Amino acid sequence: MRSNPQRFWPVVGLLALLMGGCETAVVSHPVVNDLAANDDDTQIEFWHTLATKSICCNDDAFHALLLDLDGTDPNPDYAHRVAALKSRQLLLPGFDKPAHDAVTRGVVAVALYKAGNIHGGLVLTLFGPSERYCLRELQYDNLLPPSSPNQTFSGLELVGVIGRFEDYLRGNPADLPADEMPPPAPNFRGNPQLLKQPAVSKS
Repeated sequence: MRSNPQRFWPVVGLLALLMGGCETAVVSHPVVNDLAANDDDTQIEFWHTLATKSICCNDDAFHALLLDLDGTDPNPDYAHRVAALKSRQLLLPGFDKPAHDAVTRGVVAVALYKAGNIHGGLVLTLFGPSERYCLRELQYDNLLPPSSPNQTFSGLELVGVIGRFEDYLRGNPADLPADEMPPPAPNFRGNPQLLKQPAVSKS
Protein backbone atom coordinates (compact mmCIF):
# COMPACT_ATOMS: atom_id res chain seq x y z
CA MET A 1 0.00 0.00 0.00
CA ARG A 2 1.45 3.35 -1.04
CA SER A 3 1.52 6.09 1.54
CA ASN A 4 -0.06 9.41 0.78
CA PRO A 5 2.54 12.20 1.18
CA GLN A 6 -0.21 14.73 1.77
CA ARG A 7 -1.04 12.99 5.04
CA PHE A 8 2.41 13.76 6.41
CA TRP A 9 2.66 17.46 5.58
CA PRO A 10 0.50 18.58 8.53
CA VAL A 11 2.77 16.58 10.86
CA VAL A 12 5.89 18.11 9.33
CA GLY A 13 4.39 21.57 9.64
CA LEU A 14 3.51 21.01 13.28
CA LEU A 15 7.02 19.80 14.09
CA ALA A 16 8.51 22.84 12.38
CA LEU A 17 6.22 25.13 14.37
CA LEU A 18 7.17 23.46 17.64
CA MET A 19 10.87 23.63 16.86
CA GLY A 20 10.60 27.27 15.92
CA GLY A 21 8.68 28.00 19.12
CA CYS A 22 11.61 26.72 21.17
CA GLU A 23 13.93 29.46 19.93
CA THR A 24 14.97 32.01 22.53
CA ALA A 25 13.47 35.45 22.10
CA VAL A 26 16.09 38.11 21.46
CA VAL A 27 16.04 41.85 22.17
CA SER A 28 17.91 43.71 19.45
CA HIS A 29 18.53 46.89 21.45
CA PRO A 30 18.52 46.69 25.29
CA VAL A 31 17.30 49.73 27.18
CA VAL A 32 20.55 49.87 29.14
CA ASN A 33 22.46 50.63 25.93
CA ASP A 34 21.03 54.16 26.05
CA LEU A 35 20.21 54.57 29.74
CA ALA A 36 23.14 53.18 31.73
CA ALA A 37 24.09 56.33 33.65
CA ASN A 38 23.55 56.34 37.40
CA ASP A 39 22.10 59.80 37.96
CA ASP A 40 18.55 59.88 39.29
CA ASP A 41 16.95 61.18 36.09
CA THR A 42 18.51 58.46 33.94
CA GLN A 43 17.56 55.75 36.41
CA ILE A 44 13.95 56.91 36.42
CA GLU A 45 13.91 56.98 32.64
CA PHE A 46 15.41 53.48 32.54
CA TRP A 47 12.62 52.07 34.74
CA HIS A 48 9.91 53.85 32.77
CA THR A 49 11.31 52.76 29.42
CA LEU A 50 11.85 49.18 30.56
CA ALA A 51 8.19 48.98 31.57
CA THR A 52 7.14 49.65 27.97
CA LYS A 53 9.09 46.71 26.51
CA SER A 54 7.32 43.50 25.51
CA ILE A 55 10.42 41.42 26.29
CA CYS A 56 13.11 41.99 28.92
CA CYS A 57 16.59 40.77 28.05
CA ASN A 58 19.33 39.58 30.39
CA ASP A 59 21.31 42.80 30.12
CA ASP A 60 18.35 44.98 31.12
CA ALA A 61 17.28 42.58 33.87
CA PHE A 62 20.74 42.49 35.45
CA HIS A 63 21.07 46.28 35.28
CA ALA A 64 17.65 46.51 36.96
CA LEU A 65 18.65 44.06 39.71
CA LEU A 66 21.85 45.94 40.46
CA LEU A 67 20.04 49.28 40.54
CA ASP A 68 17.46 47.85 42.89
CA LEU A 69 19.94 46.24 45.26
CA ASP A 70 22.65 48.90 45.27
CA GLY A 71 21.10 52.05 43.86
CA THR A 72 23.83 52.09 41.24
CA ASP A 73 25.33 49.94 38.51
CA PRO A 74 28.93 50.99 37.87
CA ASN A 75 29.61 48.06 35.54
CA PRO A 76 30.54 49.20 32.02
CA ASP A 77 29.00 46.25 30.15
CA TYR A 78 27.10 42.99 30.35
CA ALA A 79 30.13 40.81 31.06
CA HIS A 80 30.95 42.89 34.13
CA ARG A 81 27.32 42.75 35.31
CA VAL A 82 27.35 38.98 35.08
CA ALA A 83 30.65 38.85 36.96
CA ALA A 84 29.32 41.19 39.66
CA LEU A 85 26.18 39.11 40.19
CA LYS A 86 28.12 35.84 40.19
CA SER A 87 30.57 37.22 42.76
CA ARG A 88 27.57 37.71 45.07
CA GLN A 89 26.18 34.27 44.15
CA LEU A 90 23.07 35.84 42.65
CA LEU A 91 23.53 33.81 39.47
CA LEU A 92 24.24 30.12 39.22
CA PRO A 93 27.93 29.42 38.46
CA GLY A 94 27.13 27.90 35.08
CA PHE A 95 25.08 30.83 33.79
CA ASP A 96 26.32 31.77 30.31
CA LYS A 97 23.36 33.26 28.43
CA PRO A 98 23.97 36.14 25.98
CA ALA A 99 23.09 39.71 26.85
CA HIS A 100 20.32 40.06 24.26
CA ASP A 101 18.50 36.80 25.12
CA ALA A 102 15.21 37.17 26.95
CA VAL A 103 15.73 36.73 30.69
CA THR A 104 13.95 33.73 32.16
CA ARG A 105 11.94 33.55 35.34
CA GLY A 106 14.26 30.89 36.71
CA VAL A 107 17.27 33.21 36.44
CA VAL A 108 15.43 36.05 38.19
CA ALA A 109 14.09 33.67 40.83
CA VAL A 110 17.60 32.56 41.79
CA ALA A 111 18.78 36.17 42.06
CA LEU A 112 15.86 37.27 44.26
CA TYR A 113 15.99 34.13 46.38
CA LYS A 114 19.65 34.75 47.17
CA ALA A 115 19.40 38.53 47.50
CA GLY A 116 16.49 38.26 49.91
CA ASN A 117 18.27 35.61 52.02
CA ILE A 118 15.16 33.46 51.71
CA HIS A 119 15.35 30.00 53.23
CA GLY A 120 13.53 27.35 51.26
CA GLY A 121 12.44 23.81 51.89
CA LEU A 122 14.33 20.55 52.13
CA VAL A 123 15.47 20.32 48.50
CA LEU A 124 16.97 23.82 48.49
CA THR A 125 18.57 23.22 51.87
CA LEU A 126 20.19 19.95 50.81
CA PHE A 127 21.15 20.68 47.23
CA GLY A 128 21.41 24.47 47.05
CA PRO A 129 19.67 26.88 44.68
CA SER A 130 18.25 25.77 41.36
CA GLU A 131 16.08 27.75 38.98
CA ARG A 132 13.13 25.39 39.36
CA TYR A 133 13.06 25.26 43.15
CA CYS A 134 13.88 28.94 43.68
CA LEU A 135 10.95 29.74 41.40
CA ARG A 136 8.69 27.45 43.43
CA GLU A 137 9.79 29.15 46.64
CA LEU A 138 9.07 32.61 45.25
CA GLN A 139 5.69 31.41 44.03
CA TYR A 140 5.00 30.15 47.55
CA ASP A 141 5.83 33.64 48.86
CA ASN A 142 3.62 35.22 46.17
CA LEU A 143 6.57 37.01 44.59
CA LEU A 144 6.12 35.34 41.21
CA PRO A 145 3.01 33.93 39.53
CA PRO A 146 2.71 30.22 38.71
CA SER A 147 4.97 29.69 35.72
CA SER A 148 7.89 27.66 34.43
CA PRO A 149 11.60 28.52 34.85
CA ASN A 150 11.96 29.04 31.10
CA GLN A 151 9.17 31.58 30.75
CA THR A 152 10.25 35.14 30.03
CA PHE A 153 9.22 38.53 31.36
CA SER A 154 7.94 41.66 29.75
CA GLY A 155 9.61 44.79 31.06
CA LEU A 156 6.48 45.72 32.99
CA GLU A 157 6.30 42.26 34.58
CA LEU A 158 9.90 42.48 35.77
CA VAL A 159 9.39 45.96 37.22
CA GLY A 160 6.32 44.65 39.05
CA VAL A 161 8.19 41.64 40.44
CA ILE A 162 11.01 43.83 41.74
CA GLY A 163 8.47 46.12 43.41
CA ARG A 164 6.78 43.12 45.01
CA PHE A 165 10.19 41.89 46.21
CA GLU A 166 10.78 45.22 47.95
CA ASP A 167 7.37 44.99 49.62
CA TYR A 168 8.21 41.47 50.79
CA LEU A 169 11.46 42.61 52.39
CA ARG A 170 9.72 45.58 53.96
CA GLY A 171 7.28 43.29 55.74
CA ASN A 172 3.54 43.39 56.29
CA PRO A 173 2.36 46.36 58.42
CA ALA A 174 -0.61 44.24 59.52
CA ASP A 175 1.79 42.08 61.52
CA LEU A 176 2.83 44.99 63.77
CA PRO A 177 1.30 45.53 67.23
CA ALA A 178 -1.75 47.78 67.21
CA ASP A 179 0.07 50.58 69.07
CA GLU A 180 3.04 50.62 66.70
CA MET A 181 2.95 52.70 63.55
CA PRO A 182 4.38 51.09 60.43
CA PRO A 183 7.63 52.66 59.20
CA PRO A 184 7.56 54.82 56.11
CA ALA A 185 8.02 52.83 52.93
CA PRO A 186 11.79 52.69 52.43
CA ASN A 187 13.53 52.61 49.09
CA PHE A 188 15.70 49.52 49.12
CA ARG A 189 17.71 50.80 46.19
CA GLY A 190 21.07 51.99 47.40
CA ASN A 191 20.81 50.51 50.89
CA PRO A 192 22.12 46.93 50.84
CA GLN A 193 21.94 46.76 54.66
CA LEU A 194 18.16 46.56 54.38
CA LEU A 195 18.59 43.32 52.45
CA LYS A 196 20.25 41.62 55.43
CA GLN A 197 17.14 41.15 57.53
CA PRO A 198 16.71 37.67 59.08
CA ALA A 199 14.93 35.33 56.73
CA VAL A 200 11.83 33.38 57.64
CA SER A 201 12.55 29.69 57.34
CA LYS A 202 10.04 27.42 55.63
CA SER A 203 9.41 23.93 56.94
